[in-house]
Amino acid sequence: MGKVSARPGLGEKIAFALGDGGCNFVWTTIGSFLTLYYTDNVGIAAATVGTMMLLSRLLDGISDLIMGTIIDRTHTKWGKARPWILWSAIPMMLGLIMVFTVPSGLSAKGKVAYAFISYVIMAAVIYTACNLAYNTLLALFSPEPKDRVQASSFRFFCTMAIVLFINYNTQNFVGKFGWTGMATIFGAIAVVMLLITFAFTRERNNESIAENKPAKAAAPEKKVSVGQSFKLLFKNKYFILLTIIFVVNYTALGVNNGLRIYFARDVLGNPALMGTLTLCFILPKMIGNLVYPYIVKALGNWRSMVIGYIIEIIGVAIMAFLPTSTTVAFAGLVLLGVGGIPHNAGLFAMVADVVDYGEWKTGVRLDGLTNSATSFGMKVGAGLGSAIVGWGLAWAAYDGKAKAQAAATVAGIKSAWSAGQRPALRS
Repeated sequence: MGKVSARPGLGEKIAFALGDGGCNFVWTTIGSFLTLYYTDNVGIAAATVGTMMLLSRLLDGISDLIMGTIIDRTHTKWGKARPWILWSAIPMMLGLIMVFTVPSGLSAKGKVAYAFISYVIMAAVIYTACNLAYNTLLALFSPEPKDRVQASSFRFFCTMAIVLFINYNTQNFVGKFGWTGMATIFGAIAVVMLLITFAFTRERNNESIAENKPAKAAAPEKKVSVGQSFKLLFKNKYFILLTIIFVVNYTALGVNNGLRIYFARDVLGNPALMGTLTLCFILPKMIGNLVYPYIVKALGNWRSMVIGYIIEIIGVAIMAFLPTSTTVAFAGLVLLGVGGIPHNAGLFAMVADVVDYGEWKTGVRLDGLTNSATSFGMKVGAGLGSAIVGWGLAWAAYDGKAKAQAAATVAGIKSAWSAGQRPALRS
């Protein structure tokens, strides 16, 4: 192996970006379609689904903090984040298959138990190990903020493309191969993308750079206990602020993703519109993420996010007043997409800056534990979003076995859709 370069090149940044595509072949599929699978195919009540997902995500949030400490104490020739991407790649595929294969022969309670246990294993163990390691890698593969912002922009361009593919094609795959077949195909693609990230990226901010140097050349790390690590972490005020922002953003995103298929099918009357609704939300982000390095150069990360929230508020207001219009839904989602540009590339790049700030303030670098802010916020927020979807459907008296929903149910889905976009206003 040749010497690790001081800065990542274009190819390495693209390889990094593909890893998030792999994660989203798993997580976007779960976030957008698992509730539908549970309610319409397995026959689990919507309220039960919502409660189950919320409880599992709370456990998931705890596992993020545990995994963060494990990553910080991992020392291999590959570094401390990359090996976990390697070790969790195949379990990601197996976990996706597991959650979309609830045995039909189980009793009603047995199905709920299987769904809960398999979902906890997938979300709190497998996905946490993979995605937290992946997020940590951003802070490790370059010490330069410009590299991180550019890599984040590539990352989310790749992610948005995968999200579009999933939203347009999942139901077709399910129709041809069944839920288990779809999960197997998507999981296999995820494995390939994650292995590319592992193979073609390097870590530069810790001792892993010693792969190509004598052991004595590596800078020694300051050793601290787990308890001390948590104390130091919560002295970092930006860690707390960023965690709150992640929870709020991913609550809104969880509602948006989870309800979109119901809104397209039962309110707009055409399930095929789910892809177009997603396109309206995603395309502005895809374009914006490519130019975001220039936006942040002109405005800065924080100012860009504030402006983004203002644009999102306008989009939410439009959809709240006219929730049954397809054109209005398209326009509102475009505004949400434009406003969300800084919350994608910028927010994740800022986590790496928070790691640097914590090291400056305390003298200890906590890459994995600080990056648990991203995973914790994403999981808890997505759990709240999924719970809102399940409880909202239950409140609307949704019947997963009915060929068509009652008028009161359709009205309830409209209300839940409009209300579900509003958590973004609370930050």
